[in-house]
Amino acid sequence: MVEKSKPRKKHPKISAEPVVRKKHGLVEVEKKKNYGWVVAGFDVSMSSIAGAAMCYDAVLDQMKGPGFVIRRWSKQDHYFDRLRTAAMGHELIWDLLGELRLGNMPLEKIFIAQEEPFPPHSKFIMKGQSHTLKQQAEISGAFLGGLLRYGYENIWQIHNQTWRKVIADDLGITTHYSKWRDPSLVEVYNCKPQDTGKFRSKQWALSSPGPGYAFMHALSEEIPDFPDIIESSKDGKIPRPEGSVARAVQPDDRYDALAMMWAQYQELEDSGILYEEKE
Repeated sequence: MVEKSKPRKKHPKISAEPVVRKKHGLVEVEKKKNYGWVVAGFDVSMSSIAGAAMCYDAVLDQMKGPGFVIRRWSKQDHYFDRLRTAAMGHELIWDLLGELRLGNMPLEKIFIAQEEPFPPHSKFIMKGQSHTLKQQAEISGAFLGGLLRYGYENIWQIHNQTWRKVIADDLGITTHYSKWRDPSLVEVYNCKPQDTGKFRSKQWALSSPGPGYAFMHALSEEIPDFPDIIESSKDGKIPRPEGSVARAVQPDDRYDALAMMWAQYQELEDSGILYEEKE
């Protein structure tokens, strides 16, 4: 349960440092205003950067979210242009703050989770796709480096099994491939049987009523039904156009970002970090 912030007396305009003032010969230090916190999750790949965020707005004493943001690339986008976009990741944070209708939030109260660029046991390594791995790692590094450059230091890289476990627990399954994949999802999402596991994040996010919506008590916005992603020979991975019968290869990346956001929120809430007061 979110604690309500204590009523505060009127004070001078908030600065980056505590306000020091004298009263009856005594020195008083007034604490900075409590704006709340933001937790964001990001999925960074060769085709897009997708983000999802939730927050506690201490000014309004409200939980808000989720808000979403995405930058998608096509085959025509030069690799260095993708790196440039990734390195401007702070702009995605700004967009998310706008989606959450937040006017201000201290950088130390913004917590960011991003999936590792690829797991150590990835099949990419076994297949020898070193060029793909190199570019994937560079885009991920550009994104993280850009955030650090602009002062965002509360960043975690998480394993894909971390957020998948959260989904699996809510859906009552396990992350083993025999349970993670589900043949019944082929007709639901018009995808191949081997790709059904990729749609678990969307299934979880849009379950209504169902176990996936167990987290909605903490949020205020309904989660959109984003178009699934298809493979275009001309443009690469794109949202499936309305009326298209092409098979989907994955759901929108914002669902994975949402799962990362929620997994990170649970970790931070359990640890008590979200409500720690900085002296």
